[in-house]
Amino acid sequence: MTDMLVELIQNFISGSESTLNSLFKSMLNLVFFIERELMYIPTEQSFVGINRIDFNEIYQIVFNYATYVLVIVFIAKAIKTYFLMREGDNEQNPMQLVIGMLKAVIVVICFKEIYSIGVGIVGEFLNSILDVMSIKGTNLATALSNNIQGGIFTAIACLVLLICWLLLICQFIMKGIELLVMRIGIPFASIGLLNSDEGVFPDYIRSFVMTAFTVVVQLALLNLSIVTLLTNKLIYGIAIAVVAVNTPTIMCKYMIKPTASPIHAIGNTARSMRALIPRKK
Repeated sequence: MTDMLVELIQNFISGSESTLNSLFKSMLNLVFFIERELMYIPTEQSFVGINRIDFNEIYQIVFNYATYVLVIVFIAKAIKTYFLMREGDNEQNPMQLVIGMLKAVIVVICFKEIYSIGVGIVGEFLNSILDVMSIKGTNLATALSNNIQGGIFTAIACLVLLICWLLLICQFIMKGIELLVMRIGIPFASIGLLNSDEGVFPDYIRSFVMTAFTVVVQLALLNLSIVTLLTNKLIYGIAIAVVAVNTPTIMCKYMIKPTASPIHAIGNTARSMRALIPRKK
């Protein structure tokens, strides 16, 4: 019975080989450019794949609508503040509103390029860390299988480590989808720059920075977990992998700036959007 269970775990680990080795090679893109993984879906006739989802076109649609809304909100805010004197501080220099508009336009136009540069810097920083514990050419499923030599205990321990790795992959995919939605929505988030507290925009940028540091820590711990596995320190590898899975919870305690709540920031942006809705007399 024990031998059958060990063999079952062995087969389960062997079946995960293609998933582990393919996804671990592109973890950074999985988080920051997940659309590259989703754009091209292989067909039955070809392994090259066809472009089924055009995220650039989706972003362009959002960009166009957000531009219209930005202009309308700017005009409505200027009229209500400086002509009707019903909203905001009408004694404030009008140039502040113009500067906010210019900031929003720059963010909307240049965000994709700035984002790519930022991800490039994060990638170089991560590679510098990973170079000191290189695991290039390592077959992860084979490394796990090689540690199943001590019977049922090591087999279960290897299964636990594999589950931790799969949880990390799921976390990266989920975070990648979240960032994709946020990047598509950045034109609307930039409307908050018209407000004195910049609306939800600071929380947007804070989320990108927090994600970058979290991913760097998680991938570094992931590599360390693999290195400890290769040195036959299976229990250490499991402990490190568990810490990697819990990294987002640990990092959020220290990297989120305790300023105004997101609900308050969303409310400020909503007040700007309310300028578009005529009030009943």
